[in-house]
Amino acid sequence: MITPETMERMRAAGPGKRPGWILACILLIFAGAAAFVFGVIGDHPERAWQAYLVNFMFWIGVAFGAVMFSAVLTITDARWGRPLKRLAESMGAFLPIACILFWVLFFGREHLFHWIHEPLPEKASWLNIPFLFLRDGAGLILLTIVGCWLIYHSVQGDRKAGGSEESEAALAQKRLSPLYGVLYAFILTMLAFDLIMSLEPHWYSTLFGVWYFMGSFYTGLAALVILLAVAVRSMGMELFVKDRQRLGLGQLLLGFCLITGDFFFTQFLIMWYGNLPEETGYVLTRMRQSPWPPLALAALLACYAIPFGVLLSRRIKMKTAPMVLLSVVILIGIWLERLMLVAPAVWKGDSLPLGIPEVLITAGFAGMVFLCVVLFLYRYPALPLKDPMFLEASAQLEEESRSGGH
Repeated sequence: MITPETMERMRAAGPGKRPGWILACILLIFAGAAAFVFGVIGDHPERAWQAYLVNFMFWIGVAFGAVMFSAVLTITDARWGRPLKRLAESMGAFLPIACILFWVLFFGREHLFHWIHEPLPEKASWLNIPFLFLRDGAGLILLTIVGCWLIYHSVQGDRKAGGSEESEAALAQKRLSPLYGVLYAFILTMLAFDLIMSLEPHWYSTLFGVWYFMGSFYTGLAALVILLAVAVRSMGMELFVKDRQRLGLGQLLLGFCLITGDFFFTQFLIMWYGNLPEETGYVLTRMRQSPWPPLALAALLACYAIPFGVLLSRRIKMKTAPMVLLSVVILIGIWLERLMLVAPAVWKGDSLPLGIPEVLITAGFAGMVFLCVVLFLYRYPALPLKDPMFLEASAQLEEESRSGGH
């Protein structure tokens, strides 16, 4: 049984009124926007556009992947992760912004898509600008609508008085979550094909889309670990987040580290046993041709090797500081991986396109995502107050605390 004091702490959980967070996010956004504009009007606009594309694909992956975590909790009736559900949904507040940011890429199409200048007749029906932006824009809007509708029913469930209305909100989530999962896989695959793989249209991989959307879920989990640490430290959620939640997140991180790494390796395996030398140029450019090998090695270590070694420890999974540090490493690694996929097709310089412009543009996107999260948590409870499974999990945690105290 949940005590009135615990219920009051549930309602009070949240970021509070912290204008410093909003100001910091706004400053990051302005810095990123300025770096992007100066890059576009500078001597190498393609560098600014590729940084924009890398960050767009990275941050939509984080946001869609985090909402997918909420959908998975609903699909599987998982109780352990219910205290994290609203934190994951808060990253979905970035999705409508992402739909707008996508259309900015239209103005950089000449710098990104070389098949505009050297069209491929056999792929012209698919690789043409009107159809590409129409289908990708429509796909993004559709996935955003379903994701936001899912989040809407989740937060509305906290506002219902109970009875049939509350049950209807839970039923809507049950119906929307599998739909979101299917659309998540299909639309993120299409975006990966169109916005990353088509940069080098002579190369293709049927596994590329799966690799991208699995990696996006991986980044969503890593971002959730960081957000959870902030919530426990600054949002009054320490009573509702225990070792069970930290361990569960750590186990999922390990699982998707292995799954994403497996798809990464499988693409090489197919080239080898299928004896497809024409497919190796894409890989050799990134693994052997200067200046890309250091970037490829750093991404490989940060995305897969280091997380795998660290996450084998059960004890580390339940410690906040090491998991936050590891999650930062994972996010940097996946960002570098996205850069490794995009930049060699666009950038023809002798040095790595990795410097202050890329850092500032990335900071601008990060500020935008975090601002959306903060504004969402200002408006809605940080915990799913009327979710029956969350209430059960909270009652169990409270009972365990009392037993431990005695």
